[in-house]
Amino acid sequence: MKVTVERTPESEAKLHVELDWPEIESASDKAYKRLAQRYNVPGFRRGHAPRTMLERMLGKEAIYQEGLDDLIDNAYRNAVIENNLTPLTQPHVDPEQSFEIGQPFNAIVHVPVLTPATLGDYKAVRVPLPDLETTEEQVEETVERLRQQQAAWMPADRPAQIGDQVTVDLKLDSGERTISNLHDNEFVLSDERAGIFSGMDEHIVGMREGESKTFTTTIPEDYGNPEFAGKEGAYDVTMKAVKEHELPELNDEFAMSIGEYANMDEVRAAIREQLRTQRQRDANRDLGEAVTKALTESTTYNIHPLLVQDEVETMDRETRRMLEDSRLTLEQFLDATNKSEEAYREEMQPEATERVKRDLALAALADAEQVTVDDDEGAQWYEMMTALSGRRERWNALNASQKRSIIARLRRDKALDRMVEIATEGKWPPAPEAADQTDVADEAEADEAAQAASAEANAAAAARAAAQTAEQADATASSAPTGSNEATTSAPTPATSGAPHAASAQGAGADAAPSKATETATDAAASEAQAEE
Repeated sequence: MKVTVERTPESEAKLHVELDWPEIESASDKAYKRLAQRYNVPGFRRGHAPRTMLERMLGKEAIYQEGLDDLIDNAYRNAVIENNLTPLTQPHVDPEQSFEIGQPFNAIVHVPVLTPATLGDYKAVRVPLPDLETTEEQVEETVERLRQQQAAWMPADRPAQIGDQVTVDLKLDSGERTISNLHDNEFVLSDERAGIFSGMDEHIVGMREGESKTFTTTIPEDYGNPEFAGKEGAYDVTMKAVKEHELPELNDEFAMSIGEYANMDEVRAAIREQLRTQRQRDANRDLGEAVTKALTESTTYNIHPLLVQDEVETMDRETRRMLEDSRLTLEQFLDATNKSEEAYREEMQPEATERVKRDLALAALADAEQVTVDDDEGAQWYEMMTALSGRRERWNALNASQKRSIIARLRRDKALDRMVEIATEGKWPPAPEAADQTDVADEAEADEAAQAASAEANAAAAARAAAQTAEQADATASSAPTGSNEATTSAPTPATSGAPHAASAQGAGADAAPSKATETATDAAASEAQAEE
């Protein structure tokens, strides 16, 4: 047997297999013995039928073909190992001639393979070091946000102002149609209101409790419902209550009210530490993205389309899982976003291609830098991540392919840390708080399991919003101005934004209602909501 391997520019391998007659004859004898155990030949015990009888039953060519298949399969498997090939799918055999008894046989085995990326001058990549300084101004801004979150709505014996919370009876008509007719409706006055209620707040400003007022506005031309776009809106408003935000004093009592702090010095120290930790996390993420971008842009690729298709399938599974968590199907999502499945998949192609490039570049870097990950590291990572997700699965329960996939991922993560080290000339992470530092990839891995649910919830919420779009276009109920519940928080933990109250009405298409969402104490949750696949 002779096997030669040819790599093509299309990221395929062609295995030229040449078989002589004696080895074909020998392989057919082995095939006969195996087939004799598989088939019942009348008059003979299984496995004891003469070859001539089995040939009469199955055909002589069938037995030789079985032997040929064995030879070609063995040739393929050995060539993959000896030539370090990574097949992307099952091979296809293309015979170069018809089989003839007594004659040699040649065939070509075609298989798409993974072509390693060719690195550029990655050792010349440099990125600036992030600034980790936390200023007192940032600390005080966070303190003020906490103070705003702890503020109470108190009755105001004065005319309403922008920023006040008002309670009103409100009726809005346009022509002969009643758009909203609400009672005891609470919302915060704003000078940036959009939608059908645009222009309303400026007329309510100056009203006192018990006062009634009628006025008109012009509904925006770009309003989604053409029946009312550009038309006059007639309001009849009665002020029921006016409340102002009363800010608490920044004293020991305030410190104790927001957490286990004795005074404001402890609150500021906690905020300062959280800001430092967050800046470190942001810096790790930003550095990782910067060096990955530089590495992928300087690398040369020969990507087989199957790799991108597989990545699109992975992204599709991610999307479907997120939609299922929100009790939506992909079909509902596509209907709501007015997309075909073909367009939906086409939109994923660029990101899928970038994902493939990133993985190929990091894998090539791991090879170049001789990065290794052993089985114990894989087991430790896997069991830690499954424990964080509540499953507690064991490494030994995985098959060989699954283990290889995880180890390959961990190698890429280590390669990313190495790339950061190269690009920062060994100056990252900074030395002073070395005990608190984590590698760029480790930071992402440590966050991933705990944050995946949050990331999927965000995606599911976006999917729900998309699914509601079609309903809103034809809705006959209009959301009226509503207020939001101000959430409280323990410093310096981020607060949860209050959600607007839902309000029903009669008449026009649905609108975004006035609301004032609470701000978080710090921006720490921003990057934590991002989970890498």
